[in-house]
Amino acid sequence: MEARNIKKITVLGAGVIGNSWVANFIWKGYPVNLWLYSAEEEITAKQVVQGHLEGLVINGILGEEEIPKMMKLINFTTSLEIAVKDAQLIIEAIIEDLTIKQKCLAEIDKYADTEAIYASSTSYKLISDIAKFSQFSKRCIGAHPYNPPHLIPLVEITIPEGERGSKKTAKIAADFFELINKVPVILKKDVSGFIANQIQSVVSTKCEELLANGVCTAEDIDKAVSFGPGLRWAIVGPYLIAQLGGGEGGIKGITLHIGKANLEDANEQAIKELEQYADFIQEEVNKEMANRPPEFGNDNKSLRKFRDKVLIKLLKAHKKI
Repeated sequence: MEARNIKKITVLGAGVIGNSWVANFIWKGYPVNLWLYSAEEEITAKQVVQGHLEGLVINGILGEEEIPKMMKLINFTTSLEIAVKDAQLIIEAIIEDLTIKQKCLAEIDKYADTEAIYASSTSYKLISDIAKFSQFSKRCIGAHPYNPPHLIPLVEITIPEGERGSKKTAKIAADFFELINKVPVILKKDVSGFIANQIQSVVSTKCEELLANGVCTAEDIDKAVSFGPGLRWAIVGPYLIAQLGGGEGGIKGITLHIGKANLEDANEQAIKELEQYADFIQEEVNKEMANRPPEFGNDNKSLRKFRDKVLIKLLKAHKKI
């Protein structure tokens, strides 16, 4: 199967994530089977999904007249068999309970096409554990979105470890998400918390420490992040920001500058290891830059231009410029 063969999608669960996924898919024109725990959930699910679409109308993304035809793309059902039997992509967004997810996947194995991709939206469970007893583990991936999925592009894709996983499945899923304008990243290892949640966890821990030690208020922390690093990270991320911060020396230059200043034991071996790391991270950033379209910045000059353009837009939205 290829990404273009995905014509129908199933979403399991009408919670915060599930309903947002549904809004995203019907916005992009895909028919969706939305599986509900009970028929009573349908009224709330309709209201939430329509509310997401109305938010797009308010912000000039959709025309109001488009909403009714999009809502007609949803098939509500409490039958798991009906939900999954004709779908090529199954997004699981049910409760974060490993046993329940495993039982759900066992039922999916009975009814879904064997080539249908199963993608769990789990926030921290390992897809290796979820797919442990599946007959078709090679079709299983983790596909962790960031809330709300209908707006935030990131999708973190994980694969069951070892022979139970399939890089091909992950690639098909990544290609599909790119088709609907998402930003997929495929992790090399199946780790809890993935990339973004692990980074966010470290930031949250430091915020708690600063607040508990009386360094500042919660408002100060929110302002410091929102109007400091958060503004820049929203544009290009920490490594490309460091690339610009290093001037002509790039990220290698700033890594060496800061690293040598912080070396407590500046012996020959420590300096050698720092230089090796600086070379490694510069090579990684060079590869990243080469993959970027010119309009988004693929060298220092164009990257700085892109950063400033988006930064000014963000500052205007915050009424700070």
